Amino acid sequence: MHPMSFLQKRSHLCAVARGREMFEGVADMTPARFDILYLLHEQVSDVASGARSNCIAQARLRRLLGLSRQTVWKMVERLVELGLLSKKKDTFGPDRRRNILSLTAEGIRRIRQAFGVAFSERMPLPRDAPAEGDAPRYWRRPELADVRRGRAGEVILPKKVGREVAKIYTSFAWNRAGKTRRQKRRHYLAVLDRMIVSTRDLADALGDSAAMIYPVWESDH
Repeated sequence: MHPMSFLQKRSHLCAVARGREMFEGVADMTPARFDILYLLHEQVSDVASGARSNCIAQARLRRLLGLSRQTVWKMVERLVELGLLSKKKDTFGPDRRRNILSLTAEGIRRIRQAFGVAFSERMPLPRDAPAEGDAPRYWRRPELADVRRGRAGEVILPKKVGREVAKIYTSFAWNRAGKTRRQKRRHYLAVLDRMIVSTRDLADALGDSAAMIYPVWESDH
């Protein structure tokens, strides 16, 4: 086994573990399930009009994720059992044998809850917040946070939570930017871009067939 293969495998397993920690507050959510629910939530059915539809053919889902038919079938069946997806035959299409997947109302609620964890930072809920269901947004206000006091009596707010996985990659790039602070943000974005492009090229060289399902920004190099 090549050392690069070993390191990539270890990086993947660690990233999945961090992802599980990040989603632990979202019921039944894992990084793999997030990929599927994200794809369905962001699915554009009519490119010309821009109309969105939270449904997709199971075969297309498999091609986009680059996974085997059996793997996708098992994941889909579990999401159907959890009430996050619905599956039905395409009775109006040319191939009536194909399965069409769509998000349930609970699936939409759950993936949007996961969006808040994966893509944004916020104050953690205070101890007095409701323990059941989704707490109202006002519970995230800084004045309601569980604060500590410093030696001089100053208020110390808790660290924001969310984006735990993304922050690892951005911190990695930031520490390698190597510029003065005024120039660093632009340079760090360029470093992060190169990391993404190199990783994508390496995956292609290894025979990866998955689509890039998450958006990639372009910095001005």
